[in-house]
Amino acid sequence: MEATIDLLELPGGRLRHLWSLREDVVVESDALTGALVLTWDQGTARMASPEPTVLEVLRRMQLGPVLLGNALVDDGEGGRDRDAKVYFMMRPVFGRFPHLLVRTLGLDGLSGPLLSIAPLADAGRVSRLDTGGVFPADAGRPPLADGGQASLAVVPLDQARPIRLFLGASFAFDPLTATFESCTASHRLIIHRQEAMMVFALALARPVTPKAITAVLPLPADVTEGILCYFTAAGVAAQLWA
Repeated sequence: MEATIDLLELPGGRLRHLWSLREDVVVESDALTGALVLTWDQGTARMASPEPTVLEVLRRMQLGPVLLGNALVDDGEGGRDRDAKVYFMMRPVFGRFPHLLVRTLGLDGLSGPLLSIAPLADAGRVSRLDTGGVFPADAGRPPLADGGQASLAVVPLDQARPIRLFLGASFAFDPLTATFESCTASHRLIIHRQEAMMVFALALARPVTPKAITAVLPLPADVTEGILCYFTAAGVAAQLWA
């Protein structure tokens, strides 16, 4: 399993890796059977007798972006690994419904998130999957989805390898956000703040290493690196092989 930056984030760090469900997803409990029912525009799925934490996480994700650790039903252990504990509890669920997941990157002290990545459709390619760390040697394009048995992961980048935005991207702007889609990606990138747009503008100009981008921007290194990781997770960019 390839490490995700969610789990590598140092205690006390300012980045916040948030999870939510698509806006069309409804989470309900079956009063007769106790099953969890997820309904969205293109379908319905049931989960028999989910763990209390799983139920609470999905209930909160329906309302908006959440820190996974905040939804842990008290197990009496406490500790600082709540996010990791809930992530591993939720991983089978996320693997079953990757097309319903929205990832959001936030930063303490800011009014609103930096960016989000959201699925374009129920089917298609899912980029940078948490599939046990197995990637093709010529991974210049997002791999095909593996039957829905993988969850969208935001993985660390090699600081010395150039990152490149895929060609064929489309752009849409409104007063609050900028949205980018690529014909090679299954997810759209939604930029909410100028800090993320600054990183995107540099990555758009030409292939450049994360280290070089970090060196020229007036942002903390972990913020720039986190933003770039979400670009590749969305599938609108990829790192080039030497």
